[in-house]
Amino acid sequence: MAKNHSNLFHNTHIKPPTETDELFEDDYVDRMEEKDQQLLKKKLFGEIKSAIRKHEEKVERKKKIHRATKTAAAVLLLLSLNIGLWQALTLKEKNYQTGANEILKIELPDGSTACLNSNSSLAYSYRWAFGFERKVELRGEAYFDIAKDPDSRRFLINEGEVMEVEVFGTEFNFKNQHPIHKLTLLQGSVKLGYEGEGGNTTLMVTPGETVKLDVENQKIASKKTDNPSKLIAWQKRKLQMHNESLEEVLNIVTELYDLELPDQKIPLTAELISGSLPLSDNPNEVIENIQVLFDTKISLKQNTIQLP
Repeated sequence: MAKNHSNLFHNTHIKPPTETDELFEDDYVDRMEEKDQQLLKKKLFGEIKSAIRKHEEKVERKKKIHRATKTAAAVLLLLSLNIGLWQALTLKEKNYQTGANEILKIELPDGSTACLNSNSSLAYSYRWAFGFERKVELRGEAYFDIAKDPDSRRFLINEGEVMEVEVFGTEFNFKNQHPIHKLTLLQGSVKLGYEGEGGNTTLMVTPGETVKLDVENQKIASKKTDNPSKLIAWQKRKLQMHNESLEEVLNIVTELYDLELPDQKIPLTAELISGSLPLSDNPNEVIENIQVLFDTKISLKQNTIQLP
């Protein structure tokens, strides 16, 4: 009996729809009253239209999101471009300042360099869109090594001021510390502009020449220096001496510190000094060291060197 029950169980299954079943369904619809058929069709069409509408709404939502994304991206791009343009056209300023006994070397955007002496300042401006205009403002003293520009643009220092310096590629020392306005040229050529007796005047300076402007009398004083490199000894804070006499050392120190050395007889000494003389912001310290080196009494009263 168990075996027969098993066979009966396995023989029982659901048959797939047959053609007869499908015909039966069609006959069922055909046997429906026309009114019911219309209701069924209406229901089916409604569901189809609803499905189509939902699909179209979904597609439209995607289009709106896509358009919104494109608009937001365009706005962000435009905003970024405007910010970039504003930054490119905005005038930027760089300022450098040194304190007492401080030396600062500055690399300028065009490859030129400036070495600031103590208690000095240098400033320049630039725009990203146009770059560095090769113009600086100096207060105090600095040694410049100006790079040659591929477009032959000039380099200007203190444009339109008491003493204006125009160069193209050269090395020089410039001091703009009222009432002192002076320049010492080591290499190349420099054109100075200043207010002379007859109005605006220009002067070409040659290597080895030191030019000093007398602002009160609107006159230029010029003199040649055998070794102009000694006049930039302040950069290393020491003056190198090679068999130097007292007169030679005093002449250099006078230029370095803009002191007065009246026409007076400098003691003749057979001693010639070699070595290095320490330099500082205080000229009195330098004069005291010279006294020791040459064993000669020297004093500094106000801005004038006094000898016995």
